[in-house]
Amino acid sequence: MKPIQWRRSKIGQYLRHLPRAKHIRGTWIHRIFGDRLFANELWHPTGQKFALGMAIGAFFALMPIPVQMIAAALSAFFLRANIPAAIAGTWISNPLSFPFCVYFQYRLGCILTGREPIRFKDPELLASLSSAPMPFLVGIIPAALLLAVVTYPVTLVLWEWVTKSVHAAREHRLALAAAKKSAAIKNQPPL
Repeated sequence: MKPIQWRRSKIGQYLRHLPRAKHIRGTWIHRIFGDRLFANELWHPTGQKFALGMAIGAFFALMPIPVQMIAAALSAFFLRANIPAAIAGTWISNPLSFPFCVYFQYRLGCILTGREPIRFKDPELLASLSSAPMPFLVGIIPAALLLAVVTYPVTLVLWEWVTKSVHAAREHRLALAAAKKSAAIKNQPPL
């Protein structure tokens, strides 16, 4: 796809409304973070930087803070990781998966503190978390670190698989185009 054509695609209809570097230059964000904000490695994915960004996002996904995406983006900026990957990594904890994440953190905290855990289906679970949140609070950092450590190699493996698939599809398309072109040349009548 040519660089201009991405704006005409279905996803481009939404992406074209995002601010670009030329819109951010000279703003207060540019004055705070400097030209380092526009480094290609922070925005264009490579395997290692993308995996590091996903691991950072996964870490902040399990943090019970209201600004997970901003914290992940700032951490990715300072650690020189892919910023969009860090933001996308925070989406691991969403309204559907958050109760399971909280329960996992609670169970891990119970193991680390030596307390007896309450079953997930017990109605006392929320009351227990609000009255004595120590196991939950103890389980936050280890659970986030564990998820980040698991996310990094899994992302690298998936990156390699997707890259190979894309290259194989491209080679297949090029081979088909070359075959069609040679067939069209052979079928042309002589002059």
